[in-house]
Amino acid sequence: MLRDYQKQAEAALSGLPGGSRAFLVMSLVQNEACQSQIAIAERIALDKTTMTYLIDALEKEDLVRRTTDPNDRRSRQLSLTPNGTSSLARYTQAIAEVDQAILSRLPNGEASLFKALLNKVAGLEAPAKAAENEDDAAHICRAVVGADVAC
Repeated sequence: MLRDYQKQAEAALSGLPGGSRAFLVMSLVQNEACQSQIAIAERIALDKTTMTYLIDALEKEDLVRRTTDPNDRRSRQLSLTPNGTSSLARYTQAIAEVDQAILSRLPNGEASLFKALLNKVAGLEAPAKAAENEDDAAHICRAVVGADVAC
């Protein structure tokens, strides 16, 4: 079931440079108070070099903007461009459809239990902040692809 989810999620995100990693980065940039490039890389377990290449690709497609942190010139802050915001909305809808397709295989009640267990296994069992700020599709994708919780 998880492999099928990953396969379908990657297909849904195939037009996004960086696929699920880019989706996670863009979701975090939009939904979290923390937009530091380094902090986001650590949160989704990407090394700095890979994160730099990913952000380069997203900037090239006019999806994110990287600016210098006014409080620390060594740090880079990420923000979504208007194109990035609309693209993220489309990809979030696509991932929500994947979620629905996969979770519809489970009997009533088991889908919620499955999501809760998946979040627990992925270390996301305390989604209070995520529940307020992050849509369900991004949260499930984070749990399946893998990301820790501290920003």
